[in-house]
Amino acid sequence: MILFTHWSYLVGSKIHVNLFCAILSTIMSLAFKVSLLCVILFVSFKFNMVLCIELEEYYPEERDALMLIRDSLNSSVNLHGNWTGPPCIDNHSRWIGITCSNWHVVQIVLEGVDLSGYLPHTFLLNITFLSQLDFRNNALSGPLPSLKNLMFLEQVLLSFNNFSGSIPVEYVEIPSLQMLELQENYLDGQIPPFDQPSLASFNVSYNHLSGPIPETYVLQRFPESAYGNNSDLCGEPLHKLCPIEPPAPSPSVFPPIPALKPNKKRFEAWIVALIGGAAALFLLSLIIIIAFMLCKRRTNGKESTRNDSAGKNYLIHVNSTIHFF
Repeated sequence: MILFTHWSYLVGSKIHVNLFCAILSTIMSLAFKVSLLCVILFVSFKFNMVLCIELEEYYPEERDALMLIRDSLNSSVNLHGNWTGPPCIDNHSRWIGITCSNWHVVQIVLEGVDLSGYLPHTFLLNITFLSQLDFRNNALSGPLPSLKNLMFLEQVLLSFNNFSGSIPVEYVEIPSLQMLELQENYLDGQIPPFDQPSLASFNVSYNHLSGPIPETYVLQRFPESAYGNNSDLCGEPLHKLCPIEPPAPSPSVFPPIPALKPNKKRFEAWIVALIGGAAALFLLSLIIIIAFMLCKRRTNGKESTRNDSAGKNYLIHVNSTIHFF
């Protein structure tokens, strides 16, 4: 009896243990599924949040400016395939050559990627936080880009291209400029008077620049190689004297009489008037001569009549004398 009772207890306990294990297993399986669902929901939420930020937090005016580059230039890299979507996601960029910080584009570096074409003149106007612009070793043509309002710009590297025209005077107004490399282009005109104390690297060699090098402290501290191979450039540090310009003429007391443009109709009128005046003068002279001759003839007639009367009187007197004797 005792053995039976013990056996029944053991069997009952085993049944309870199995039931407990089954319940525990079910609970753990349910907990795992709930946890997995939470993870999926969390990841989905984070993705949606990032996607929402990606769509709402970037600056479309900066993207539009970069689109001008993409659509205006040709290159060996697939800018049309890579430059899609927002250019910046927080501090990262998926675009080739673009560096971001706080959702802003801060660097454009497209060096040696066979860029060709003309840069849109004011495409950088809305990329206001840009600090580096690097288009070295390409085949870009046309004038240099405008860099107005780029207060944070430090490096402008545009060497070894086909840029032409003059160096924009507005480059003098970039307050934080540290590097300006424009060598190996086709630039002409004079060098603007750069005087930014921050300017540590400067090169305009192998161009077609002319005139004197500005005598600012900043430009005078760079070596001769920074200005070499510009045949019409003069002054220090090239050790080449600039030609002395003749003094400007002193202003006259009376303002110069503006030259009259020849007027064909006015010229013809003058000729007609001159001919008419000459004809009138000729007729007037002819009339005067005829009148003078008539007067002279009348005067001669009177004198001859007077002489005839005197002769007659003389004859009468002689005859009277003869009769008297």
